[in-house]
Amino acid sequence: MRRAIAVISLFLSSLAGCAHPRPALWSSVAIPATTIAPGGAAQGPSIRTAEASTFARQIASGTDARRPAEACALPQLAGAPPRNPGPVRYLVLSGGSLHGAFGAGFFLGLQESTLLPDEPDVVTGVSTGSLQAAFLFLARERVPADRDYRWQGGFAMEPGDGLPPIRVGQSNVEDLAAAYTIRKEADILKAVPLGGIGLLLNGTLGQLTPLRDRLFALISPETIHEIAIEACRGRQLFVGVTDVDDGQAYALDLTSLALRAYDGNATPQLMTLVRKAFVESLIASSSVPAGAKPVSLRIRDFDRNDHRINLFVDGGARFGVFLQEIRNARMIEALASGGRAPGDVTLVVNTELSMDPWKDGDLHDPKAGWLLTTLGLRTIDILENQVYRLSVGDVETMAGDLGGLRVSYIANDGTGSDDTPDSHVYRGQACSAWHALDEARGHPIQFYPTYMGCLIDYGRQRGRQNLWNKRILAQGGPAHAP
Repeated sequence: MRRAIAVISLFLSSLAGCAHPRPALWSSVAIPATTIAPGGAAQGPSIRTAEASTFARQIASGTDARRPAEACALPQLAGAPPRNPGPVRYLVLSGGSLHGAFGAGFFLGLQESTLLPDEPDVVTGVSTGSLQAAFLFLARERVPADRDYRWQGGFAMEPGDGLPPIRVGQSNVEDLAAAYTIRKEADILKAVPLGGIGLLLNGTLGQLTPLRDRLFALISPETIHEIAIEACRGRQLFVGVTDVDDGQAYALDLTSLALRAYDGNATPQLMTLVRKAFVESLIASSSVPAGAKPVSLRIRDFDRNDHRINLFVDGGARFGVFLQEIRNARMIEALASGGRAPGDVTLVVNTELSMDPWKDGDLHDPKAGWLLTTLGLRTIDILENQVYRLSVGDVETMAGDLGGLRVSYIANDGTGSDDTPDSHVYRGQACSAWHALDEARGHPIQFYPTYMGCLIDYGRQRGRQNLWNKRILAQGGPAHAP
């Protein structure tokens, strides 16, 4: 669907030939940002500071101050225990649009079976993975009491066979799963009127205003407070975005952003601005042209040592997942102290990495012809698939260097289960049937309500059974205890 949106947008916009004004800045707070180095194989453990990207050097040098003394010494943040000793643990979350419902369900299932991976020291997310990142960063922390749940009531709150209902306010992981539940697409994406004409007039088929409101209700002041405390423990949270103006991918440091709420007098007004900047970072990472408008962000760019306001879109335009610079930074720190930097990676891929034939069935009986639009859709599909394959492959290679890896793909390859995202039965029907019903009932642009409920249920069942696609032994023991 995202490929269709892009091609239709380009085609119609070329007919219109008109420019659209840049979206207004929602928060004046500058978000710490660093360029993610383009592609390439993972570098080995011999990495040195001079060879590392600026992102790695920023993290290793503490230039952006993971534990700034002036903030972490404040009474409301002081006293946080240090992070757990031992190997550095990474949680890497991919994009995948509506298929992020799978990842949300998977972690809920793991939690329900007391199988959550160890607390991650570093969490990175792209696109729908960025929406998951903050809640999984706080998976073991108390649920903030000031969250607003007036949006609740999605289809998947009504569980599948034999499962308890999803209830908000019980845990950060359950709040995440609930946030992926909708009864209609307009709960998170509001379509512009007049269809294709609306696209010409607005530059987008939909607006993520309802999702922004839902996230702002969830990323409450106490949520920012909990993230700031974890920042003082030395933990890190990053989301990936793509800068339209310079064409580069950026990692936004949301742990440093949370600490900004405690600058100076730490006023309620500043907390509101930090929350808005935090939410806008997640919206930017998830904004697929032209399914949603691009987002204006003020960033503090470590590479250029400046502040600027640029236009940002889906981080998946550059990377499906990212980890390399952070891994390199940890190696730099370890080498400086004469040690090593063992660790393990938990990777969740919320999208398919395989591709179906252009025409279903026999490849020896291909499509009889092609159109500009259908060929364009297929080409974008191939390019996006390649981006995800390369970045996922890089993370898996890095995990081999670190010592441990556990991977959950939305596909069931290697799990030993016959259940698939299409064939999984939820409330009497397969996910593929729910997808068709959603299409017939509402013609969604991107988000299919009952299909997403089915994906949550599919992921939840996978998590409850501890069904990973890959698990590699970490140094000193299994990557994940059964």
